[in-house]
Amino acid sequence: MKRICHIVQSYYPRDPRIRRQAEALVEAGHWVVVYCLRGPKEPKRETVNGVHVVRLPLTRRRGSKPRYLFEYAAFFVMVSFRMLCKWGHKFDIIHVSNLPDFLVFAAFVPKLFGTKVILDEHDPMPELIMSKYDVPDTHLVIRFLKWQQRISMRFATHVLTVNDAMKELLAPNSGNRPVSVVMNLPDDRMFHPDQSKDGRDPNDGRFILLYTGTVSKTYGLSMVIEAVASLKSRIPGLSLKIAGEGDDLPALRKLAKDLGVADIVEFLGIVPFGQIPQLIARSDIGVSTLKLDPLTDLCFNNKTAEYSAVGLPAIVTRTRTVEKYFPDGVVRFFEPGSMESFSEAVVELYSDQELRRRMSRKGIEFSRQSNWSAEKRKYIGLIESLTS
Repeated sequence: MKRICHIVQSYYPRDPRIRRQAEALVEAGHWVVVYCLRGPKEPKRETVNGVHVVRLPLTRRRGSKPRYLFEYAAFFVMVSFRMLCKWGHKFDIIHVSNLPDFLVFAAFVPKLFGTKVILDEHDPMPELIMSKYDVPDTHLVIRFLKWQQRISMRFATHVLTVNDAMKELLAPNSGNRPVSVVMNLPDDRMFHPDQSKDGRDPNDGRFILLYTGTVSKTYGLSMVIEAVASLKSRIPGLSLKIAGEGDDLPALRKLAKDLGVADIVEFLGIVPFGQIPQLIARSDIGVSTLKLDPLTDLCFNNKTAEYSAVGLPAIVTRTRTVEKYFPDGVVRFFEPGSMESFSEAVVELYSDQELRRRMSRKGIEFSRQSNWSAEKRKYIGLIESLTS
């Protein structure tokens, strides 16, 4: 049995990738602890499905740039202190997930004494800032972020990332550190077509669009609300459900009210992860409307894979990475940023029930080959290779 520590500046067990990885390690017979943020009313410590969770006294508050910097710095200091205090409980592997990249240096002292360190690049930090704040890659801040990303990867023993496009981006700057891919695919024990057996009657007169995930401008939900407003007279029973939280929620609520669709756009807030499969099964179309920029062109959207696994047809922005993994017929692509293209896709799927059935079957078939069970074996193999 190996002692493995996960460090992540997010909430556990809400983060699907971290939860799947940690629980996979427990299933493989290892001892696992996760250091993470502490949300309101969450206990300082608890054990979740065999994973020991230690929550540090810091809460994420979406807001100003200084607040982000404070949170990154404060969490880094807290975790670094824990790594020093807990050195009597030596870890075999410390697995650090970005953001931020430099969080990996919290493992500096353990690494000196032989602990292997994994840096898991969920998101490329320079591209994320370029996308969020609309700054060019020549900006001084972006150049600094690329530098700290590079030295962070070279400090790690091994670099992990989420898809081949990310690997191609990172590998040239990782020095001699190997870069492996473990994709963030749905857990096939939770997301599977049998969920639809308890779904709603598709002939009940409603036509439900569903979005699940982070609610930010990157995900283009204002365009979806505008499309719903323009289509509500053409599609009887049309409605939109948005499950998730994020800094764009107030603006989206106002937009729905201003466009007169507040009665058919429902903001569900945070939905417990275990209830997401049923929410998907009770919808007609899943939507993933990423805006196209240097970040999103690299993204594999796990939510699209969750829709497909349950058998829900999805309308998805055409990006380089998504197009590589999802062939036509599994999802319905629309052109980035085009409300006309998106609305056309909604009308097409609404009008053709047989097309929706075919997409559902193809999505389920796709998910039988691409799921967490396959990725889990790769992850466990990597951990065991590092500790052998």
